[in-house]
Amino acid sequence: MADGDESTYVSVSHLRIAEEEAPGLIQAFRQRVHLVDSALGFQRLEVWQGSEPGEILMVSWWRDRECFKAYMRSPEHRTSHDRITPELRDHIKLERLQNITSYQVVAE
Repeated sequence: MADGDESTYVSVSHLRIAEEEAPGLIQAFRQRVHLVDSALGFQRLEVWQGSEPGEILMVSWWRDRECFKAYMRSPEHRTSHDRITPELRDHIKLERLQNITSYQVVAE
């Protein structure tokens, strides 16, 4: 990718959850069913915890925005989200969805 001919679409979900609920959310990510792994254009997923325990970022890399959008509409996406218990889901707040689209990897 270092020659600049590859682009990457990155989606960052900024999540906020009560500090005492954060370990449950992190555990849910660790036990994910990996359905996204076989989605067209998927590259990788990382979950980051900020300096505040209730600050969680879910960062996913995709070949392009169209692949990301297709997965978000897929039955696999619904299945992965349906695994989260309603009690935990009620505590998660999506503060912001950030999409990084206008950059190309030019060095690694």
